[in-house]
Order: sequence, then C-alpha cells, then structure tokens
Amino acid sequence: MSETNAEVIVIGGGPAGSVLAAKLARASRRVTLFEKEQFPRFHIGESLLPCSVPLFEELGVRPELDRAGFLRKYAAEFVSADGTKRKRYAFADGMLPGSESAYEVERAEFDRVLLEHAARSGARVEQGVEVVGFRCDAADGVEVTVRDAAGNQRTERAEILVDASGQHAFAAKKLGLREMDPELKHFAVFSHFEGAVRERGVREGDISIVLTPLGWWWVIPLKGDRTSAGLVTSARALGGRKPDQAFFEQQIADTPYLKQRFEGATRVMPVRSVSDYSYVTRSLIGDRLLLVGDAGAFIDPVFSTGVHIAVRGAFEAAASVERALSDRRFVAARFRRYERRMRRFVADYRRFVKGFYRPEFAELLLHPSDVLDLRAAITSLLAGHGTGHFGIRLRLAVFYLLAWLNRRWMLTPRLPGRREAAAER
Repeated sequence: MSETNAEVIVIGGGPAGSVLAAKLARASRRVTLFEKEQFPRFHIGESLLPCSVPLFEELGVRPELDRAGFLRKYAAEFVSADGTKRKRYAFADGMLPGSESAYEVERAEFDRVLLEHAARSGARVEQGVEVVGFRCDAADGVEVTVRDAAGNQRTERAEILVDASGQHAFAAKKLGLREMDPELKHFAVFSHFEGAVRERGVREGDISIVLTPLGWWWVIPLKGDRTSAGLVTSARALGGRKPDQAFFEQQIADTPYLKQRFEGATRVMPVRSVSDYSYVTRSLIGDRLLLVGDAGAFIDPVFSTGVHIAVRGAFEAAASVERALSDRRFVAARFRRYERRMRRFVADYRRFVKGFYRPEFAELLLHPSDVLDLRAAITSLLAGHGTGHFGIRLRLAVFYLLAWLNRRWMLTPRLPGRREAAAER
C-alpha cells in the first residue's frame, strides 16, 4: 500500500536526482526521492564546469556552495608527462560569455549540500531506502517497490518515475537498454593526497590533465590542501598487471611531472579503482519514465562533463515533467523533446572525448592555434559553453580537420610514446 501522495518519484540522490527534486519541489510539485545510501558518501567526479554555475544560481543553492568553501577553478591545463609542455585554457578567454569559474569539490560534501537543498526545497527525501522494482503504466501510473535498511518492503505510487541512479543505471539495466561504448573501454585508478605541490593565487584550483603513453591523469586541487589524482587508461594497457596500489605508485614515480607534484606528499585515502566504461541507453524515456544523468549515459571524464550533464539533464527533465503533469499526458512521446536535446548535447562531448584519445588530437590541444579563434572556441567548450552554437561547431570542425592533417603531417611536436602506445592498443 502506498504511503505517499507523490506526483514524481526520483531514484537516486546524486546531483541529477537532487537537482531535479529541488527544481520540481520549488515549483510546488510533490516529489519523493529515494537514495539507497546514507550521505555523505565518497564519489569521484570532483571537477565541475563553469556552465553549471548559472544553474546553481537559478536553483538557489549557490550561496550554500560558496559557504562550503570549495576551491574555485578558473582554468584547465594540459601537460606532457615530463612537464616540459603545458597549455592553460583560462575560461575567461572563451569565445562566448559565461561564468569564468567553477568549483573543485569533494563529492561527499557537494552531493550532501545538493541533497539537503532538495529537502529544504520541499522534496521528501528518504536515505537508506533502495528501489528494488518498478512498473510504469501509461494509463494507471507508476508503482515502485522500495526496501529499507532493515529489509522491510513497501509499495509507493506516483504519476512519473525519474531514474537518476547514476552508473548503477537501475531502469536501463532492468529494461535491457544500456549499450557499452566499445571505443571507450577504460578504467580509473585513483587516490587523494595531502601536501602535493600546487600553484598559488588564481591558478591554485586549475585542473591538470597529464598526457602519458598509457593514457591520462587528472590532478585536481581540493580545499584544505587535499589533491585528487587518478589515471584513466584501457585494460589492454595494463599488460596483465593489476590496477592496485603498487601499480598506481609506480606510474607516479615513472611520470616526471607527477613525481615532482607528489614527491613528499602523503596519501590519505586507499588506492581505489573503478571501471570507467562509457555507455549510452537506447532510450532515455518511456511511458511515465525518464532517465537522467549517468543513469542515461556516461562519458569518459576527461573533460569533467559528468556533473554538468547531470545538472543540465535535471533542468531539462524537470521542464518536461512539469509540462506532462500540467496537461496530464504521460506517454513516452510527451518526453521526446527532453530526449532529443540531451542526446545532441551528449553526442557533442562524446565526439570531442573520442578525439582526445587520438594522439594527433591531444598534440593540438598542447599547441592550439589562434587562427579563426580556435583556441577561444576550445576554451568555451572546455567551460561547457556553446554546445549547439553554430560558431563553436564550425570551429570544432576545423579543429577536427587539423587533427586529421596532424596525423599525416607533423603540424605540431609529437608527444613521446603516445602514438606507439595507441598503435599497440
């Protein structure tokens, strides 16, 4: 028997679910959110994009994020393994106007802030409660079965179900909708440190993307002298080795730039690894059903798009849900606009990510051209501004052409080892 009178049930309390619940609750909709874990909980995906900041302002949560004291991020830089080549893309130099900074966050705290904001906005939030089954019927409504930490089960009903369960992808797995991307079969091995070398002033929060023969590293400065570092590479690049602490530490020692950054630093978290397989789902919608954020698609994290796709998807989904509740039409076709817009958005970044794994593409990022404002266009894309903008798309097409030419003729200096490693993979 249902214990709630919700109009919308949301699965998952990560950024997608929390933002969607807050957005709808602030519009006076009755929302229930179920999160199977108790917050705060650890999560990776710590570097945000400037384009998310206006959405946080619209949601009314930016003051809470500012009070949390997260480090401000004004740029992204690409670095060669030996540290001799570094190219900084300051968001203020982008081709399009927009926020010139973002946040570097510890996700445990960031996600908690968003979830608590959803509750304060009027959403009913239940932590430690897992959705274990669901049914969506176009005529009859949504029915979900939930189980609490003690193992007690009950049934809840609503008009619409939104799956924001992250990479668990609850609904997509149940419905057989998820498709892995064979070109982006990667994993990540990572940890946190204190005492790592970092820049000062406006550059302190820069994310560094370090290009090595095996793949790439993120180096993300966080508040309180903590730094997140992780390697993303393919399983084939391991050559039979395990992605364990010994492997992780050896890769740092063998990479001059990283060795300099982390020499004398103290690791303050166990070394962890996670499969980083990119995927899409055949559909983001169904009768009375929407998939949002990582529950619908996951892209390799090299350009820090994960949280923004979740937040933007939540805004788009909230608009579609609001229209459906207003006109009482809940069939899948009612949500087609949401699906179309999100697929275009994700496709733009997926193409850019796939290009990054080609050595000739990454070499261009280290030696960008100002001709036709190419560097400014890339900067806007790295900030999340301009996806779908004709001028950005046109310049990206030129950039892709230059990368193709760079593969055949040496338009830029080569990165030692990356081409040979790519050929082996």
